Order: sequence, then C-alpha cells, then structure tokens
Amino acid sequence: MMFTQSVSSQIQNLIREPLYFDVAEREQLERNVQRSRESKGFLCAVPGETNYTLVFDDDALPDGHQARNVITVNSMKEVMLYYGLLGGACEMYLSPEYLFTSDERLQKLEEIHEPLARDLLDETDAENLSSLLRKLPLDLSGLLESPLAVKDEDVVPSVIDPYFIHKSNPENALLSEPHFEGRLSYYNMLRYSMEIRFDHESDHVQGMLLLEAMRQAALATTHLMGNLPKTGAMTLMSYCTNFYNYIEHDAPVIIRAYTSYTVPESQKDKEGYVICQVFQWGKLCADSTLGAVAFLDKDRYGRHRSISKKLSERNRRRFASKIQAAA
Repeated sequence: MMFTQSVSSQIQNLIREPLYFDVAEREQLERNVQRSRESKGFLCAVPGETNYTLVFDDDALPDGHQARNVITVNSMKEVMLYYGLLGGACEMYLSPEYLFTSDERLQKLEEIHEPLARDLLDETDAENLSSLLRKLPLDLSGLLESPLAVKDEDVVPSVIDPYFIHKSNPENALLSEPHFEGRLSYYNMLRYSMEIRFDHESDHVQGMLLLEAMRQAALATTHLMGNLPKTGAMTLMSYCTNFYNYIEHDAPVIIRAYTSYTVPESQKDKEGYVICQVFQWGKLCADSTLGAVAFLDKDRYGRHRSISKKLSERNRRRFASKIQAAA
C-alpha cells in the first residue's frame, strides 16, 4: 500500500503542470537543448527514429521531418499514457524554440520512465483510454515488417491457438496468430466460422461476425498480454460497440487490442476491460470496450457460476409467482 501511494504521488507530481514557466538563463537553456539533442532515449532532437513521434499541441515538428506517425498531445498525462502504451516504439520531440520557453516541462519529461508511465496507464479508465487510442494511427511501416497481412495481396498468417480464445475447434477461430507492439496486440481477422452461419450473402462483413471477432480478441489479449493463465476464465459484464465504416470481404482486416487486466498480486478475481479496434486500409471501422471479470482458474469460475445459477433460480421462482398472481 505504501508503494502504491508513492507511485501515485510521483504521477501526480509529473502531470501537475504550472500555468506559466519561468524563463531561465539563456546559457542554461542552451545546455538543455544540447542535452536533448544528445538523448537517445524517449526525448529526441531529430524525429523519425521510432514508430511514433509525440509533439505538444503548442509546438511543431521541423520542416521536412521524417516522422512516420505523429501524435499531438496536450498534457503531460497524455504523454505518459502513450509512453505506457507504446514503450520504446515512441519518442517525444521538443523543438529548440520550445525548449527556450519550457524548461520546467523538459525537466518533467526527463523524469518519466516506462514503469511509472505504465502505472498511470493501469489506473486509467476505459473511456479516456478509448479516446487516446482513436488518435493513435496504425503503424503501417511496423506492421509491414510483421507476419500480419496488410496489403490486399498479403497472405493471412496461421490461425491462433484456439485455447487462447476458449475454443476447441480451430475452424471456429476468427483471429490469426498475434503480433505485439508495446502493450498492444494485433491480429488479422478471419472471415469464416463454422459456428456462425447467415441465411443470405452480404456485400460486407456482418456485424455479428465482428462482435465475435472482437470478443475473441478480448480473450486472447487478456491471456497473452494480461498474463491470465491458460486455466483462467472470463465472464463478460458489458460490451459497448461503435460502427463507423463498412468492412469489405476482399481486403485484410486488422484488430488492435489493449487489456487493462494484469494478474493481481493476491489470488483474487479481478475486473478489467479490453478495448478492441477494427481497421481496414488503415481506416478505423469499428471499436468496442468489453468489461469482464477474470478468474485465475476454472474452479473459481465454477464457484461464480454456482452462485449465479442460484440467483437465476430465485429469479425464476419470483417470476413464476408473478405469473400465477396475474393469471
């Protein structure tokens, strides 16, 4: 508990920004500029060495920059959350002009380290993180180097181990084997499942198929990124979905997922959420937030189901009494 309070205190100190900045001696600021230029870590002087470049909304990238994916941030909190999500795949750019007026912000950035950023990420609610993920473009250059199908002519990789999506038949899997970047997992979505049939052909991928694919991605990501044991189970508590664009049959579909779940230090069941996003041709087509309770083993899940069955039986008896009284 003492450690948790200490971490929270560090986070609050880092994201609490003053309304103005004192301008220090020019000589000191020049040393800060030089220090930033020499940095080969999170701070960078030349953007484009990592997959993602962060820049404050009151700053600007240099003309002719080679940054691949630019994310505009407006606070230290956003910086830390993206760093927690992406780790070494992102960098923070500060222009020399910006450094001359924001020495205190530079000092705060230099204090950031990945474990602290991940602690803040773990404390963030689903709604705020969903909005940040919508600003995060697909890293096409990184995905092109992965086994996933990105271009229309690419071959979709092998089917994921059905164990991770709680299936026994691989023909019911709607996900490929995963690719990982930072705290994010990526899958190609498959288009056919033996257990889901439609009575007519559709000119686009059906919504029910998308819902099942994102549900499978939530399970797989919680196992693979949240370290839920293979013997673990999950019960779905909520499923909130948005559809933005039709998904066509004849081009690769990529699902990006993040889970807030991590195995608790104490052997307890734990609530968490998973955010899934569906892309085609780099365009966000659908996203969802799935809330769930994770159980570390099947026995714990069995006890939960036993309790829920008793509640269901009580509801059935009450309903029967109401029917009898209304007759």
